[in-house]
Amino acid sequence: MAVAGASVACTATRPDAPATPSPATRQEFDPPTVFGPAQLTLAGRTGLPAPQALDGVYGWSLTDAGLTRVDLTTGEVLVGGFPRAPLFRGLDLSRPTAIGAPEILGAPVLADLPSGRRVLAAWPVEQPGQGTTPSQRGIELVSADPKTAQTLTSTTVPLPRSWLEESLTGFTVYVTGVVGTTAVVSAAAADAALTAAVDLPTGRLLWSTPDVAAQLLTDDTVVVRLRDLARSELRGLALADGRPRWAGIAGSSVSPLGTSRALVDLRTLDNAWGGSQVIDTATGRELDSPLNGQPGWTCRRDQQSLTVCSLAPYNDTDAVLGFDDNGTELWRITRDAGRVVPTVTTAWHGMVYGYTDNGPVVLDGRTGADHPTPSPDAPILVNGYFAITAAPAATPEQRPNYRHPSTLVARPTVG
Repeated sequence: MAVAGASVACTATRPDAPATPSPATRQEFDPPTVFGPAQLTLAGRTGLPAPQALDGVYGWSLTDAGLTRVDLTTGEVLVGGFPRAPLFRGLDLSRPTAIGAPEILGAPVLADLPSGRRVLAAWPVEQPGQGTTPSQRGIELVSADPKTAQTLTSTTVPLPRSWLEESLTGFTVYVTGVVGTTAVVSAAAADAALTAAVDLPTGRLLWSTPDVAAQLLTDDTVVVRLRDLARSELRGLALADGRPRWAGIAGSSVSPLGTSRALVDLRTLDNAWGGSQVIDTATGRELDSPLNGQPGWTCRRDQQSLTVCSLAPYNDTDAVLGFDDNGTELWRITRDAGRVVPTVTTAWHGMVYGYTDNGPVVLDGRTGADHPTPSPDAPILVNGYFAITAAPAATPEQRPNYRHPSTLVARPTVG
């Protein structure tokens, strides 16, 4: 597998009021099963966590225990970045609380700050009541040192009093992302939500808006969804102060398309068939795009300047299109083009990874052509050091379960 480069970025900190660093916990496991040279088996029964983000040779994940870092070269695990007042003690927050419910915790976010690289995570917390002061729920934003997994700083964003009555079902807390030194965090339940922005150098709460959950962060706009059981509406808020920029777009979700565009899934409870529409995220204005109309598109960025969109209205993929940061189509693969349409698993730094019935594929992100260097697998995460992919099948005749893998393998990349 030919990939090259470094890692990603996004953010957090509060040097004016540092939290007491909590020591990282070093965990030892039985030696992991190895399928071949320099391959590490993860998830399943291995005891090693499945990474949600890669940073160099480390895989990061977020559970109720804290931020967890696994060294993909040795299998060594460090646990740190602990929340100060976790809301649901003893509950496995990595598992949904009901069938079809989202995970309670989002994935950790890696960030490059003026003070150094950080790992950022958010937890639901409850600040205990004292005297006549009632207890209050909040979102605790924690940054950790990627070298030690120790907590460096912590900031708590208060949630409305009504969150004390919310059940666990559908409850989720996550970091949306970071632009500059501003971090955006959200909490969302079935019919309640809150989105807030925090200035990382000072730990100051810049703004907080109830009833909306952030879905996408661009250079200067936060795209949010109104959390209301009666209607599904998307809105745009200014990153600087949280003021409304646009509203009134009926839709259920958005995907990034370049730096200032987004693909809106127009399907709602009132309009199940819906469709797709590309918009300018700063204004909400509709834009022309080959993605407009047909519902079922999903898009993902390669952490540089490429966006890959797949159309899979049912189980099979019907089309894959590549776009630059301006939303200009670079290439497409469709069923009537004489090529087998791949199922895309990830994209990274100008390369697109996936599989067909013929096996794993790698595409050149600028042209859509099959890359001359074949891939041994279809990774779900990849960087310049490791690829995280489904474990090999039981027999050579079988194909790994790329769609729903229960066990993963970390393989060194070459580039």
